[in-house]
Amino acid sequence: MSHDLIAVEWGTAQLRARLLGRDGDTLDTYVEAVRLADLGRDGIVEQVDRLRARWPHPRGPLLMSGMIGSAMGWEEIARVDCPAGPEAIADGAVAGRIGNHAVIFLPGLACEQRFGDPDVLRGEEVAASGALEQSGGRAGLFLSVPGMHGKWLVHDGKQITQFHTSMTVELYRVLAERSVLAPLMAAEPSEGAAFREGVVRGAEGGGLGRLLFAARSNVQAGRMPADDAASFLWGIVIGSDVRENMPLAPRAACLVAGAPMVASLFAAAIRHLGGTAEVRDGDQLTAAGFLRLAALLRAKGMFA
Repeated sequence: MSHDLIAVEWGTAQLRARLLGRDGDTLDTYVEAVRLADLGRDGIVEQVDRLRARWPHPRGPLLMSGMIGSAMGWEEIARVDCPAGPEAIADGAVAGRIGNHAVIFLPGLACEQRFGDPDVLRGEEVAASGALEQSGGRAGLFLSVPGMHGKWLVHDGKQITQFHTSMTVELYRVLAERSVLAPLMAAEPSEGAAFREGVVRGAEGGGLGRLLFAARSNVQAGRMPADDAASFLWGIVIGSDVRENMPLAPRAACLVAGAPMVASLFAAAIRHLGGTAEVRDGDQLTAAGFLRLAALLRAKGMFA
């Protein structure tokens, strides 16, 4: 029997599927930009049919994470409350079928933030499981910034104890594309002096609306080259985000994974503010997380 695993991250706007070998290698990857809400049940079945046709040999079910397990997907799966580690995530997994194909839906996580608000996630629990595998049992932070929303996850080396969502990247995108600052955002950001100045000013905790406009006023006054405005603005929004996590960062390393440019900016900001940050390959963490969860599910008898 093949021990290869078909592992699927199915978000709101992208499907990413991997064929993982028993040794942990990614043997093949399929990525498609597709809006889950537009597919309907027949469209979802067609997508899974195509994955099975691409990889016919693995006999076990497809392991699925993300919004496919939500109300907009195939079936809403109850999230697991934090604190939760890979064992609790596996316990919350649900076996089902999509068309003629056996699948296992991973549950996502829910918690009350340390700030007092409720929060939820679907999909990031997989990479977080991979990060726990690499933590060596040491407590720390894991920041996942693959797209518009970042997830700051706190762990004790064995479990995710709590997390919160930050719209930092989406905030920058809206400002850069739709605000009065947009004409200044053409240059690619860098981790240079303008970015570091923005990080410090964002971390000082002043009024965010005032600080954002400073990206424009400093250029107009001739105090900042126009090409530095994007770096400065990134520094402002990231510095503001990082600031509230700094009480945790000096005590333990923060693993950062996600879109390469954004992940490197976050890591640079954490280091500049006195924390410890390591950028990791998000694909590798996700693959490791899928394999860990698959092993637990296999031990529970959920794989053929």
